Amino acid sequence: MKNYYLLLLLLIFSTPINSQNSKKLSQPEKDFETFWNTFKDHYAFFELKKVNWDETYTKFRPLISKETSEQQLLQTLEKMVEPLKDGHITILKGEEVVYKYKKQSPFLEEFKGAQKQLWETSILTLENNGFSKMKGSGPLFKEVYLYNSCRSTDFGFIRISRCFGTIESLFDDKKEKKDIDLMLTLFDSILKSFTDTKGIIIDLRANGGGHAGELLAKRFASEKRITHYKSIKEKGDYENFSPLKPITIEPNNGVQYLKPIVILTNDKTASSAEDFTISLYQQPNVTTIGTNTSGMMSDMFDAKLSKNIMFTLSNQRYYSTDKKLLEDIGVPVKIEIQNTKKDIENKSDSVIAEAIEVLKTK
Repeated sequence: MKNYYLLLLLLIFSTPINSQNSKKLSQPEKDFETFWNTFKDHYAFFELKKVNWDETYTKFRPLISKETSEQQLLQTLEKMVEPLKDGHITILKGEEVVYKYKKQSPFLEEFKGAQKQLWETSILTLENNGFSKMKGSGPLFKEVYLYNSCRSTDFGFIRISRCFGTIESLFDDKKEKKDIDLMLTLFDSILKSFTDTKGIIIDLRANGGGHAGELLAKRFASEKRITHYKSIKEKGDYENFSPLKPITIEPNNGVQYLKPIVILTNDKTASSAEDFTISLYQQPNVTTIGTNTSGMMSDMFDAKLSKNIMFTLSNQRYYSTDKKLLEDIGVPVKIEIQNTKKDIENKSDSVIAEAIEVLKTK
C-alpha cells in the first residue's frame, strides 16, 4: 500500500503542470504552460526529430517564475524548440520575428553572395536558346517580381519567385483571399499568352512558399488523381494522429495548359511551392528536374501568448502516394541536376539547359 501512495506522489509531482490551477500561476508561467501544451497537443514531428518533449518540460519549467522577464521567457522558448530544427516554427513579438530556424541548404551554401549571378545566368541561358527578354509581373518583394516570364517560338518559361503577392497577406485572412485572386489572375494571363507553345518550364527554385500552390497547380492537371496523403496531429499522446487522408487534384474549370511541363526545384523550394510540386508529380505530362524540395510541407498552426507574442508550428504529416513520410526529405526529382558555381563560370544554367532538352523530346 505504501508503494502505491509513493508511486501516486511521484506521478503527481513529475507530471507537467497542465493539471495545475492556472489561477495560481503568474503570467510568465501561464505562457510557458500554454506554449508547452500547444506543442504537446499539435506538433507533428517529435519522433522524427528525436526530441522528448516531457524532458524538455522538466529541464526548462524550473527556469520560469513570476520574476521571469519577457526577454527571459522568449529566450527560454527559443531554447526549447531549437533542437526540433523545424523551419515552420516561429516565435514573434508583434511583427518582429524573434525566432525562426534556418534550415541548412546546399544551394545557399554553394551560392552564398552569388544568387543574383545565378539568376542572371539563367536569363542568359534562356536568351541563348531563343527566348525573349524576361518580363516581370505582379507585386515586388525585396525587389523581385512575383512572376518572371518569357518565351521562345516553341516553349514558355515562368519563374514563380514565391507563393504570395504581398507579405501582409500571410497574416490576414481577408488580404490572403485578395492576394490569391491576384496571383491566379496574373498567372492565367501568362498561361493564355503561352497557348500556342509546345511546353512550359516552371521554375520554383528558391521559392520559399506562401499560399495557393495547389490552386496554381490545377491549371496543369489533365485528370483527377491522388497526389499525396495527409495526417493531422490531434490531442492525446504524442503519436495521436488523424487517419491518413488522400489528397487529390482535379483539372481547373477555367484556364488549363495540358501540354508537357517541366518543374524545376531545389532544397529551397518549400511549403506551398512543395504543394505545387507534389500536386503535379503524378501527372503524365510533368517532369521534375533539379534536386529534392525542402521537405517542409506542413501548414503552420498558430497560437498566441500574452503581450502580443505569437508562435507557429508544424501540425501535419505529408506522405507520398506510397505512404512514405516526406518531412525533411522533400518531393524527389525525376532527373537530378544540382546547380554549381561552374554554371556561372560557364555562363549556362545546367538545370534550365536540361529542361529545354527534355521539352524538345516531348
